[in-house]
Amino acid sequence: MHSMVKHYIPILNFLADMLGKDTEIVLQDFSQGFDHSLVYIKNNLSGREIGAPATDFVFEVLKDKRYLTQDYVVNYRSKTINGRELYSSSFFIKNAQAELVGMICMNADKSKLQQLQSLFKESLSCLQDLMDNKEEKSVSMTEEVTENFYSTAENLIEATIAKEAKGKVLRKYNLTRTEKLAIVKFLNQKGFFDLKDAVSKVAEAFRMSEVSIYKYIQIVRQDDIEGK
Repeated sequence: MHSMVKHYIPILNFLADMLGKDTEIVLQDFSQGFDHSLVYIKNNLSGREIGAPATDFVFEVLKDKRYLTQDYVVNYRSKTINGRELYSSSFFIKNAQAELVGMICMNADKSKLQQLQSLFKESLSCLQDLMDNKEEKSVSMTEEVTENFYSTAENLIEATIAKEAKGKVLRKYNLTRTEKLAIVKFLNQKGFFDLKDAVSKVAEAFRMSEVSIYKYIQIVRQDDIEGK
């Protein structure tokens, strides 16, 4: 584990005990890659285990490099393996060169608070005001799910392919070359080819050779360069 990442474990233990079982605390270490970057998890809500891969949100952060101008992101929506929605916040761990070496992620289940709000919405206006001011406004721009949790890198790759293929991946032979290129373009833009098995998984889904997938990657990257 990277020394900078390991340094945060004592305070994460404190936060996990203080915030309780409705707030999952996760530590990600990117020093050895992204396939097994989850190195710490307490108050497990997402169903992941140590060794789980980075999320799609992590790849988005790496791609747009928002960590260079922000130290953290708060109150965005995420979804667990079994479809449970959480409110998430992430802190970026950066080295002296401002490179992203890890992330602290806090995923909160606010369903009980929301149920209480609904139950007493009319009679307890003060609770409504509190929720409006401290919850709804902070997430008003991020109501859609922006992060999905997966137990393995393979699950992450397969789910992303299925999503971008709009279900057609179940009938692999029906995907056209244009559709395949569009999926490869999306995966490339999101940084998924940084995952060790991404190329082989895409090749399997498309019933193509890995060499052909590498050619597709070259095509979409060249298109991106020419489009700039």
